[in-house]
This record gives sequence, C-alpha cells and structure tokens, in this order.
Amino acid sequence: MKKIGFGIVILVVLVFYACRPHPGERVEVYDTANHSFRIRVSRYAERNGGLVPGAYYVFQSAPLNSEKWRDIMTFRHDDPNPIPRDQIRFVNDNVGYVFMGWMYAVTTDGGASWAVWDAQQDLPKWQCCNYRLIGDVKLAADGLGTMTLNPIPERSGEVPQLYTRDYSRHWYAER
Repeated sequence: MKKIGFGIVILVVLVFYACRPHPGERVEVYDTANHSFRIRVSRYAERNGGLVPGAYYVFQSAPLNSEKWRDIMTFRHDDPNPIPRDQIRFVNDNVGYVFMGWMYAVTTDGGASWAVWDAQQDLPKWQCCNYRLIGDVKLAADGLGTMTLNPIPERSGEVPQLYTRDYSRHWYAER
C-alpha cells in the first residue's frame, strides 16, 4: 500500500511539472547598445501554457565588446507579444533602464549591476496582474524620474504615478 501511495505522489509531481508553464524555444531577440554597454531581450515561447501560451522575456546586459551576458530580469506575459523595444532606454553611457508589465530595472554603472523594482514586492497592497501597469518611465541624468502607471480602477495598491530622486532605487507615491 505504501508503494502505491508513493508512486501516486511521484506521478502527481511529474504531471504538475510537465503542465507548468516554462520557457521553450527562443522566437525573437533584440539587441541595442550605447557607447559602453548592451542590452539584449529574448522572447521565449511558453511551453505547456494552456490554450494560448504566453511568453517569457529575458532581459540581459553585457559590456560593449563582450559576450559575457548577465541576467537583469525575466518577465512572463500571458500573451506572446513582440519584444517592447521602446521600453529599453539609455540616459547616458552609465545609466539605462528597462520595463515591462509590472517590473522595472535600472543600472547606474554601465550595466555592471542592476536594481529591479517589482510591483509584487515593491508596490504596497498591489494585486497581480496588470500587464499594462507601467505605462512609461522618464529618468533624467540627475537621478530624478517619474513612473507613469496605468491603474485599473478600484484595484488595491495601484496609483497613477511614482517618483524617484535616486535613479529609481526607490519610488515614492508623492514628490
């Protein structure tokens, strides 16, 4: 009896893992650069994602003349949309940022390190999932910036704008 119960547990775990969405084949890649570092975004088809599989978007950076790519963030979208090229921006040779859905990342040292902002952890009382949450981000060379959000009416935690004074390491609801 114990062997049958253990076998059923293993079968359930295997079926659960096989049915979980996970990245499949890379179907699109976009590279862009400034004078000191590059940003690459790869879109992977979602395997086992249900009737209409979504996609995984892997954001990476590398020094200008290097193939040593480092992961910045990964975002999973319910729909397999094209890579959002207009959401990858450079302020100058040291400062750049990317955003998609409810995630945002910034570097101030030419891509050597990145700070990731994720509404799931960083926006108090936010309820997942608003795939259009971050509408736009403006960041100046002096570290001041504005994140314009697309709040869903009467959704917990969503505000129209956030502000930063420290290159987006911290966001505030009021100036």
